[in-house]
Amino acid sequence: MAQIFPTLENIRRLKVQPTEGEWFLINYLIENLSNDIEIYFQPFLNGDMPDIIVMQKDVGVTIIEVKDWNLQLYSIDENNKWHLKENNALLKSPFQQVFTYKENMFNLHIDGLLQAKLKNKNFYQRIKVFVYFHKASKKDLENFYNIILSHYKTLESQTHNDYKDKKFRSFEIYEKKLDYLKQKKSKIERDLKLSVGNDNLRKISLPEEKVLFSDEIYKEFKRYLQPPQHTLNQGIEIQYTKDQKKLITSEAKHQKARGVAGSGKTLTLAKRAVNAHKRHGERVLILTFNIALQSYIHDKISDVREDFNWGVFCITNYHQYIKQLLNHLNIEIEVPDNVEVNTLEYIDKEYFSNLKLFEEHKDKILKYQTIIIDEVQDYKSEWIEIIKKYILEKNSEFVLFGDEKQNIYERVLDKDQRPNTKIVGAWSIINEPIRYIQWNGSQMLSLIESFQEEFLKEKYHIDKLQTKEPKQGKFTQETLIADKAQILFEFCHYEKNQFDKIAFSIINQLREYDIHNDDAVIVASNISMLRELDYIFRREYQVATLTTFETKERSNSSKKEIESIRKQKKIGFNHHSGKLKIATIHSFKGYEAKTVFLILDENDSNEIVYTALTRSQYNLVVFTLRNSKYNDFFSKYLNYDTIGIF
Repeated sequence: MAQIFPTLENIRRLKVQPTEGEWFLINYLIENLSNDIEIYFQPFLNGDMPDIIVMQKDVGVTIIEVKDWNLQLYSIDENNKWHLKENNALLKSPFQQVFTYKENMFNLHIDGLLQAKLKNKNFYQRIKVFVYFHKASKKDLENFYNIILSHYKTLESQTHNDYKDKKFRSFEIYEKKLDYLKQKKSKIERDLKLSVGNDNLRKISLPEEKVLFSDEIYKEFKRYLQPPQHTLNQGIEIQYTKDQKKLITSEAKHQKARGVAGSGKTLTLAKRAVNAHKRHGERVLILTFNIALQSYIHDKISDVREDFNWGVFCITNYHQYIKQLLNHLNIEIEVPDNVEVNTLEYIDKEYFSNLKLFEEHKDKILKYQTIIIDEVQDYKSEWIEIIKKYILEKNSEFVLFGDEKQNIYERVLDKDQRPNTKIVGAWSIINEPIRYIQWNGSQMLSLIESFQEEFLKEKYHIDKLQTKEPKQGKFTQETLIADKAQILFEFCHYEKNQFDKIAFSIINQLREYDIHNDDAVIVASNISMLRELDYIFRREYQVATLTTFETKERSNSSKKEIESIRKQKKIGFNHHSGKLKIATIHSFKGYEAKTVFLILDENDSNEIVYTALTRSQYNLVVFTLRNSKYNDFFSKYLNYDTIGIF
């Protein structure tokens, strides 16, 4: 008898009970699978909720989607798209749905899966998928699919006849048409093969070959499927500031909070999230724009001295959450062939920013009593409206944190030059820059305030930072911080494509100032430049790096593969990995590092530069082009250096 998680008793206590088909399959699997097999019912995987997952140590995983559908109400077209016959409404195929869960295992959830797949393509088969149709028999499924399969057989026969009648200009064109039809038909045959009826449940199986599924991968799956308990002793003592204390108390209200650079917004957010769960005992949704912040927010929550289960926090970005919700609701993202506008713009308008997107499905959506948004200045006002309208419970807690001066995506501000949140009332303010006070970084504060005055005051309100001992002017090499270590506060000129010299300069400065790689980050907005630097550090200096993008060696991979690599690297971005971090400014936004090496180019906006500068706790080195508009400014506050450049 297989193990079931949660227990049957706890499943019976769920607010939304399993469907008839889900209950039937659960009982069948428990009774017919061996006791070393684990069954997970609707595990919550950071936004994904597949119906059933079956896992066996040393073997692999099977994902099962359950449909209590009457197949007579549905049809499949030539493109393997599912439609509701009544109104011909397009639905997401249940096979696309279950394959999306599988893809998300590799790209989002399970650390190490994508790397294993890249090393060995066969590893992808360690996860199998099936769709169980509870109201259909094996014969019903064959009849359902035979309609479209017969259509393709007719098309193939017609193609052969057209070739015999010399209706093709060449054999190559005929062959290409035939291959196209075979590929289309093969996908439908694949789906039939993965379909399970109520009279052939024995078809459901785990991967056959007992290879590749390592103990490390199994444990990583188990960590996600059975989230561990966080204990009070795992946290640390945190002294919250007066402003932070006002915001960490959880209550059912809508609230917006502005925090100056380095004021501990994420620290405050983490404590508020834990307190929210303590207050109502339910899950808490934490949304960002930058998906790389997922790991950072997780770490800040881990610092909180409280008891809680990790499974109660969903930490993801807006777009990923909406895509997961669309998949759960069988809503297909479709771009018509005749659309002339940019594809991404079309998808944003029709899906991510569509205020009526979930209107027909609103009663099926899991809602939250607490939703917290980080970096709200990155959000469009429509996204906030969608969250409030469809995902947030009534009389609930909705908290937004942001800093409009980090508006690197140039979102529209409200009449007060603040993020357009649509939440009435004044902003709460976290005004003490603890990041710089902690590290005696008053010179950094001076730089930030001056940058605001010179480049941002025409567009934004200027922060009046609360600081204990403000200082002016440059740091000299003799300036010491509390632990008597030297401060690195410099800027250098570089010429385009001088990657070797930039890398040499950075290596020299890391060694001269005895800076550990774990305490340093290299940021820029140009990925191709960062990719070259990463290659040089790894190959010429044998420095282990942590990046948010693909390596130079994999830069010729397919667009889809590169997107997967970047997403997985951002999600797994552990800023205390012991490695030298190399990231885009966009991906490192929200993080901080003791030492920042910033490489600017001619396309960087004032907001991007400001965002990058405020990532530093106290050491800062800026590389600028000779004609940069920022050179005069940095010459006032940073020591000019030519080490390794000329």
